[in-house]
This record gives sequence, structure tokens and C-alpha cells, in this order.
Amino acid sequence: MSRGKSTSIEIAGLLFSGLLVLFALLQCSREAKVLETITAEDGTVWERISEPGFGNENNLSVVAMAEYRGLLYAMTRNDEQGAEVWCFDGEDWQQVYIVEEHTNGIYGNPAINNLFAAMLVFQDKLYLGFSSGFQGGTLTSTGCEIWRYDGISWEPIISDKKDTDEAGTITAIADCEDNDEEITARITDESKNWEPDQWAGGTLQITSGSGEFRRFDISGNTADTLIIQQNELSGETGTEYTICTSSRYVNPFPPQTYKLGTVQVGDSYEIGIGIDENGFGDYWNRAVNTMVLFDNKFYVSTGISYEYGAQVWYTEDGETWNLTQPERSFDLFHDDETFPGGKKPVVVTALSLISSTVSGEEILYAGGTGSTGSAGRCSRMAKLTVEGWELIVDANVDANDTGTNENGFGDGMDCTMFDGNFMPWSLAEFDNRLFVGINSLGGARVLYTPNGSAEDGSWFYSVGGDSSYPNGFDGELNRVVSRVLGYDICQNIVANVFATEEYLYAGIMSLYIPPLGGTRFALNGSDIWKTADGDTWQPVTTNGFGDDYITTFEAFTEFDDTIYVSGSKGANSVVGGLGGAKVFRMVK
Repeated sequence: MSRGKSTSIEIAGLLFSGLLVLFALLQCSREAKVLETITAEDGTVWERISEPGFGNENNLSVVAMAEYRGLLYAMTRNDEQGAEVWCFDGEDWQQVYIVEEHTNGIYGNPAINNLFAAMLVFQDKLYLGFSSGFQGGTLTSTGCEIWRYDGISWEPIISDKKDTDEAGTITAIADCEDNDEEITARITDESKNWEPDQWAGGTLQITSGSGEFRRFDISGNTADTLIIQQNELSGETGTEYTICTSSRYVNPFPPQTYKLGTVQVGDSYEIGIGIDENGFGDYWNRAVNTMVLFDNKFYVSTGISYEYGAQVWYTEDGETWNLTQPERSFDLFHDDETFPGGKKPVVVTALSLISSTVSGEEILYAGGTGSTGSAGRCSRMAKLTVEGWELIVDANVDANDTGTNENGFGDGMDCTMFDGNFMPWSLAEFDNRLFVGINSLGGARVLYTPNGSAEDGSWFYSVGGDSSYPNGFDGELNRVVSRVLGYDICQNIVANVFATEEYLYAGIMSLYIPPLGGTRFALNGSDIWKTADGDTWQPVTTNGFGDDYITTFEAFTEFDDTIYVSGSKGANSVVGGLGGAKVFRMVK
């Protein structure tokens, strides 16, 4: 190829890239609007740059933000209408329509609510991970989804919408009642002529009627009939009836009641099979919790999978996905005969991932929750090796039962969510140390390791524990909830850590659990703390930048050379919240 031709191609490529950016800017550009200016407790100045909930009070949280092609994208949590996506050009916000004519839930699916969510730029495309459902052992979910954007168009990557393996209309239904003779049910489409068990292992998705978005496991099929199993409850192996009429479900805690619509003759359906379907083919993978780049690969962790356990997937090209091993829950299970294979997952959510060099080489680390059962509760940590995930915080890491490598970073088998290091909520590398922000009703903590080792004594407290700072950063208790539970329950219960070159920040989630007495009347706005050395912390704000109902500071990101953070008004332990989230940026 001649130099002239090469130069022409390069110029054309640059022009095309420029047009993509211009197109995106035109979709997301309006006049500037700063709604509020706040001088924080550390002397920094912040601006509020969004209306509460972007004008919709049901947008309780902004759960993820990321920069792409000169714009800032934000994903909301919305429990009523379904999640939304917005973009910001440095001046103002505009809603993004992923599927034309649908403003919420990607394609109008209200179950896609984004209790958690994540975003990442990979190979010059923006990937968005959506979540569906809530915490707890009942499902009310259609599974997590991943979509991507190239600056012009949106494309489903992990989604029922990626393809249609089969579709049709229900012509007959049998054995689909509560407490009938069969646990499974039969759905017939007389127009079909399938191979025996052609769709075994797939998912039946109802696409019309009051039962739209319901789904069932397919255990087998005849020429025209699917054998389906309802899987709305974690555990309960062999006892959950498949019910086609409208059914009411109650999740004990977090308290939640919901109804599933009726499935009936005449409803349309689709069949999905393979890992490109919702939840990587498993709709109990309800959440995309974290996205991270490591070793030129794109990793995604899943969560709220009370039935089978969390997973971590990766891709090298954005198209072909592989599952890290062990494939579920870092191979940690409680003995429980009511769960598939007699195994109840310990790690139901892999909430945090990070690529870190604290060990002297780049390693991928993961943090996971610990559910109730024989293997003990509380935080677990693992690192990815060539053989797969290797636990570095767990009771079986070594032969003794002491040291910070035990469950809950040393809390041991008696660790609980009420007083121990319950969940490794967030990870950040700062000052040559790997920091973990902890979720605990006994108060938010921050720990760090200088080496990422599985040896005893590899983790140390920066906040809480034996540090110079009390649990929760300030030690303030919620007296009402403390009386209800019989433990010292702090008001600050999560540390969401985020590192810049200068500071490590901790956005705080404050306690808001009305069923336990943690109501809005105890709120006085959440906190942000920061440290320049990893040891000495100072408050940025301790009053939610003046808004009592901001319960969480999350979705930290850097855009246009400054820090952005969302002040959210929802809690992961309840359905619904206290109003629309706000977005702030630091200006000096």
C-alpha cells in the first residue's frame, strides 16, 4: 500500500471517529445548569449538577457512572418503572434511549431495576451491566443483562434480546397448578415438530399477557410440548410447584411481596438457550456487580444468586465469553439438602473485583459475601491464578482458626452481619496497598493489605477494628435498631472506597431499614471521608451535602479532570427509597 493511500485511510478513520463523537455530543447536549454550590467540611467546593432523579423521584440511585467519548454516562436504580440511562456533556443531562421508544428497563421491562450495575469501556465500546431483582431467596427477576454502545447504536451482548432461538404461541397447558400431582408443568404449541429434548436446559420466556417476562426452566420436550419447572425460590429442591395462575410471593428479609402474572393459552413465548441469554443463561444471576479489565481481558462478576452462587465471566473480544473456575461461589458451599446437589452457595454475590499489583505482580482479586450455613458467614477474598480462583480469606485457607485470613478477615466462624466484617463491598488500590471497604451493621470499616497474601496477619485496619477510628468512622449508633437486634448497630454501615492519585475516598452508606426501626427520622445525610496516606482520615461531608435523605455516596468516577459522585436515596436492603438521587462534582 502506498503512503498516500495509507494517509487517506488514516484521515478517513479520524474523520469517522470524530463523527461518532459529534453524533454522541449532539444526542447529549443542552445549556449549562448548576443547581447548587456547596463548600464542604474539608474546604473543597462541590456543585450539584442534576435535578433529583433527573426529574423522576423513582430514580432512587445513580449506581454507576463512566466516561465514554467525551460524555459521562449514568445508570439509575428505579424499582417502579425500570432502570434508566442518562448522559452528561459537562453542562447538562439528557436521557439515553437504548431500545427505541422505551424510556425504562432497557426495552420496557420494569424488573430491570438496577439494585446494582456497572459500566466499562472495552476495545473502544461502552459496556453496561444491568441488574434485575432484589436481595433475598425469592427471585422476582429476569436475570442480568449486558449491552454495549459504539457511539451510534446499542447492541445486546448478554440478553434474551440478542437472538431468538425459538418462538410461538401456547395452545395448551397441563399440570400447572399449585399442589397438583406434578411439580413440573407442560406447555404445548401444536404448530411445532421438535426433536426430543431439543430445548432441555433452556429457558421458557413468556412474552405477552399478564405473565409477560415470567420464565421457567425447561427440563425436556416432546415434538410439541415443553416440560417446564418453576424456579422462583432458592432451595426447596423437589418441592416447588410450577404455577401458571397469578401467584403471590413473600421474601422474609429484606421484606418484599410481589405477584407473578398469569400464563395462559394464547400467550406468546420465546425459548432461550446458551450463555448469551439473560444471566449468562442462568436467570438467578440477577446482578452485574463489577466490571474490570485484567490481562487485556474484560471480567464481569454476578450476584444475588441465592440458588447457585456467584460467577465471574471474561471475554477477550466482547463476543465470546468464558467462565472462570471454579464456576460458582469460588467452590464454597454449605451442606444443605434443600439446594441443588445438596450444596447451598456461600458466595451469593461477588460484589467487588480489582486488578492490583500489591503482591509485586498484577493479580485479579475478588471479594464475596458469606451466606448462612455450615461453612460460616462473612467476607471472603480470592485471587485468580492459572488454575482458577484461590481463596486468601476463608476458614480453610490454613490449618489454624486465627489470623486475618479467616472468615470476615479474622472474625472467624462466629462472624455475623450484625457485628463482623460481613461483606467486602468495594476494593481500591492506593499508596501501594489494596484497600477493602466493608459492609457491616456493626459499622463500616476499611482494611488493607500490603501484599495480597493468604498468610496470617496480612490484613490491617485503617478504619474500625483496632485502628484509631471507630467502626462507622464516627462510632454513631442507631439506638432504635440496636435495641431491636440486641447488637450495637451503627448508622454508617458501608464504606465504598475509590482511589484517585491524591486521595482515597470512602463514600458511606447510612442505615435505612424501616422494618427494623431504621427510618428516615434517624437520617441526617450520609458521609464522604478521604485520606492522603491511607491512615489519617478527614470528613468531606457528614450531612449528605445538606440533604438528610441521601443515604449513600456511590458511583464515584473522574470526568473532565474532576471527581463526580452520586448521592443516592435508596438502600439495598429495602424496595423503594426516599426520592431521586443527585449527582455532584468537585470544582476545587
